[in-house]
Amino acid sequence: MAKMTDIGDVELWTEITGVGDPVLQIHGAGFGHYNFTPLSPILAERFMIIDYDQRGFGESGRPDEGYSIEAWADDAAKLLKALGISKAHIHGTSMGGMVAQVFAGKYPELTQSVVINCSAAKLGRNGRLIFQNWIDIVELDPAGPGSRLLAELISWEALSASYMESEPGQAAVDQLQEILTKINTAGPLVASFRAMQNMDLREWVKKIEAPALVLGGDLDLMTPWDQGPKGAGQQWIAENLRNSEVYVIKGGGHSTPFDSTQEHARVVGDFFTKHAIS
Repeated sequence: MAKMTDIGDVELWTEITGVGDPVLQIHGAGFGHYNFTPLSPILAERFMIIDYDQRGFGESGRPDEGYSIEAWADDAAKLLKALGISKAHIHGTSMGGMVAQVFAGKYPELTQSVVINCSAAKLGRNGRLIFQNWIDIVELDPAGPGSRLLAELISWEALSASYMESEPGQAAVDQLQEILTKINTAGPLVASFRAMQNMDLREWVKKIEAPALVLGGDLDLMTPWDQGPKGAGQQWIAENLRNSEVYVIKGGGHSTPFDSTQEHARVVGDFFTKHAIS
């Protein structure tokens, strides 16, 4: 059952399902806990899954400040403490993978293991331009976060071509537009895009001590494995972690929880089991 959890300066929508080792799932920008809708029921068969909306998204509070990668990581730590959980596996996707990098680097005592999915530590110029496109659309389109153009753009950038041609993929743009409309307001959404444009998480990555899995699709257009000479993509993250594994989903795009659900769930579940809390 979902509930609101008070972490001090904001309340966060929270839902816990399943039993076993706790797994905190950190969603990407604009998607809220819906980012994990395909995965949560599968993983809840093996673990206690903690889904939540980060500040600024979904049913959680939208204060005027606190929209940075580090601030969201601090929120995650406060949430675990409010729930009475002393250590958890961390599962972050897209922007949530960025938050997961800071969380694991800053809070090693709370991190049993960490999955960094479809993410980056520092965006190259192309990566920053992607989010500038999104900012421009949100600010210029009267529909704001509910812009049809934004939903179409994110769909082809995030989902693999094979998924888009599949039966579930036929409804992807409509579903994405519905989610973007339902859970976002322009201010926090734009703030999240700017946070990703401005971030440099490379020093946090080097501080991560827990076992880490870098997981992503080989066809990821939004956060490619190589962010260019001035960026730090998934390959850079893997090479600069102390204790890392890499898994590349062949044919997967940016949103592997959606376009590669079963493979993603299997790989993540096996990784958490391998590094179970004793």
